Amino acid sequence: MKMTKLGKLALSFSMGLTLLAGCGGSGGTTSGGEVTINLGSEPPEMNSFLNTDSTSGNVLRHVIVGLTTLDENDKAVPGVAESWTKSEDGLTYTFKLRADAKWNNGDPVTANDFVFAWNQLFTTRNGADYASTWAVMFEGANELMDATLPLKDDASEEQKAAAKEAEEAALANVGWKALDETTLEVKFTGPYPYVESVLAFYNLAPISEKLYNEYGGLDTYGKEADKMAYNGPYTVTQWVHEDSLVMEKNPNYWDASSISIDKINCRMIKDTGAALNEFENGTIDMIGLNGEQAKNYRAEGKNVQSYDDGSIWYLEFNTQRPGMNNAKVRKALTLGVDVEKYVANVVLNESKPAQSFTAAAVNNGEFSNKVGTVWNRNTTDYSEAKKLLEEGLKEEGLTLETFKPTLVGDTGDTGKKTYQFVQEQLKTNLGVTMEIDQVEFKTRLQRMSDGDFDIVWAGWSCDYDDPMSYLDLWITGGGNNHGKWSNAEYDALIKAAYSEGDVEKRTQQLLDAEKIIGEEVPIGPMYYRQRDFICSDKLVGVQRTAFRDIDLRFASVK
Repeated sequence: MKMTKLGKLALSFSMGLTLLAGCGGSGGTTSGGEVTINLGSEPPEMNSFLNTDSTSGNVLRHVIVGLTTLDENDKAVPGVAESWTKSEDGLTYTFKLRADAKWNNGDPVTANDFVFAWNQLFTTRNGADYASTWAVMFEGANELMDATLPLKDDASEEQKAAAKEAEEAALANVGWKALDETTLEVKFTGPYPYVESVLAFYNLAPISEKLYNEYGGLDTYGKEADKMAYNGPYTVTQWVHEDSLVMEKNPNYWDASSISIDKINCRMIKDTGAALNEFENGTIDMIGLNGEQAKNYRAEGKNVQSYDDGSIWYLEFNTQRPGMNNAKVRKALTLGVDVEKYVANVVLNESKPAQSFTAAAVNNGEFSNKVGTVWNRNTTDYSEAKKLLEEGLKEEGLTLETFKPTLVGDTGDTGKKTYQFVQEQLKTNLGVTMEIDQVEFKTRLQRMSDGDFDIVWAGWSCDYDDPMSYLDLWITGGGNNHGKWSNAEYDALIKAAYSEGDVEKRTQQLLDAEKIIGEEVPIGPMYYRQRDFICSDKLVGVQRTAFRDIDLRFASVK
């Protein structure tokens, strides 16, 4: 996603360290059958190069495959690429594609399909929020982004001609090239240790240019079940928006014999009580549980599963809005919420208050341990936080009476409890009057992209196993930096860490970046999420981790 991934790999709020969580055991399973699961909401973006959220990602994981894919242990293994080599300096990779990789129409998946998809990803006018995140890694990507900025409506013919020439020149010099139908050469800007994991992410999946154009291109591709190309274990055969989606086994998938479940029915039930009723009635096989539901089920001896989903949830501040443009105000609002009380009384599971931005899911917690506690919250005395708030507001010509921000969040009962808790905390502890605006998940993502918010409750989860998966969110001009925060020192640290080959130096650069987040507070970290879920007895082998939220590729019916 990044809570969307989040976040942005923006994440759906609807539904919490074991690195691997699964439903049931493996004994007595059979190949075939169908299951029904709850996605929690409508997948907002099924065009792979535009995707930023985990809900869509939970579907994309089953229907498209990139050069690599993640195995049962979250390790990158061959996907469409059956093998690869890299240069001695680690900057150039040559991928050999498998001959039996096919699209759902029977066409072979070729190196040109990757070239086409990546050209779309890094064409700025297409509006891929994640493009700036990946562009720093790929040779020529930033240049392509610069050459494909959208023109103004009143651009002259000369300006249009110059823009076309610049785009063609940039495309001719990108670092990804099809050497032949089954050979892809990729040049990177640094010796990134996480390249193979990154290449498993949806944004970098191939797209058939033929089918993309046949299905209407940017305006309609990925908007309906029959308007998308599939090369993965499943294809989407039905999609009733805001209600349900059906995935069925893809006979053209090269490893179809390893896929046990024939059909996956996905529901989009936002209300946790309604989802629980369906589970108890036997009409759904896997649901997420809120804290109270999980607590009750555990008391009854039910097999409730839990896992650390790698997400951090936070208040993202629009630094272009009065008051939010002041670091003292942002810090005060962050410290004005008793997160331990929130986890204990609202979340009701093993989730933990955030001590820094990067979650413990990456590097087995080694990096977060080195960061330590950035956020020291005093939950018995808020006088210092209130003093900080008043100082910041005064600097911006505001008072508690004139400062009335609005918090934007998702619809649903779980979200409502969260936003009301934050609202009450800020009023009680700091005297801040805050309004709440609950909107549909897709609308919330759009408002974030548009910068249409004062504060937004958002989440982010790791896309690959490295702190950079979190920390490069806040670079100036980044597609996921919705609050438009900018800090030159932070940008320099992240830029240096991208290409730093010395592990200790790179780690220190990222640690220093964490400290700046603590000082400047572009976001107010709240908690690291633990998720609870339950499966019916017939569904076994489901895997849910920080890097693969819902994965039924290895599951089966008992």
